[in-house]
Amino acid sequence: MAKKLDLDNMSLIKNKIESRLLNMQIDMKIPTEKQVLFDQYKMLVESAQKTEERRKDVNNIFITINWIFFAAFSQMVHLNEVKAGSALMLGFLLIVAILISVHWLVLIDSFKRFNFINYSLIQFFENLMPTKVFSLRTDLLAELEEGGANKGNVILEKETLIPKLFLALYTIYLGTIVYILI
Repeated sequence: MAKKLDLDNMSLIKNKIESRLLNMQIDMKIPTEKQVLFDQYKMLVESAQKTEERRKDVNNIFITINWIFFAAFSQMVHLNEVKAGSALMLGFLLIVAILISVHWLVLIDSFKRFNFINYSLIQFFENLMPTKVFSLRTDLLAELEEGGANKGNVILEKETLIPKLFLALYTIYLGTIVYILI
C-alpha cells in the first residue's frame, strides 16, 4: 500500500513527482516533443486556475451560508429571552452551523493540498523550460511573507481565519445558551 502523501513532507511529494512524472526522456531539440510538453504544461496551468476559481466560489458559498445562519441566530432570539423549546431548536441549528464551518475548514485544507501538488507539478515542468514564471512568482511571494516557508499556500492559510471566526462565534453562542438554560 502506498504511503499517504503529507504536506509536512514536501520533499517526498516533490521526489515522487520527479520520479513518476516523465515516463521517457524528452529531447527538447525535437519540436513535437517540446510542443507536447508545453501543451501539458498549459493544461496544468489552466487546471490550477480552474481550481483557484472553484476555491473562491466555494468560499463565497460558505461565507453566504454562514452570514445567513449568523443573521438568523441574531434575529431568532435575544439571549435573555431564551426558552427551552426555542433553545433546543437554536442549539440544533448552531450545531449544524458548527459542522458547516468545520466542513469549510476541511475543504480549505483539501484545496491547500491540491494547490501544493499542482504548483509542484508546474515547477517541475518549468525546470524543463527556458523560463520559470510560476516558480519565480512563488519565490517572490515567499520572500515578501514572513518566514516564507510554505510558499504557495499563504492565501489559503489566511482563508482559514474566517471559518475559524464563525466557528468560535457559534461555539460561544451555543455555550451561552447552554449556560443560560442550566
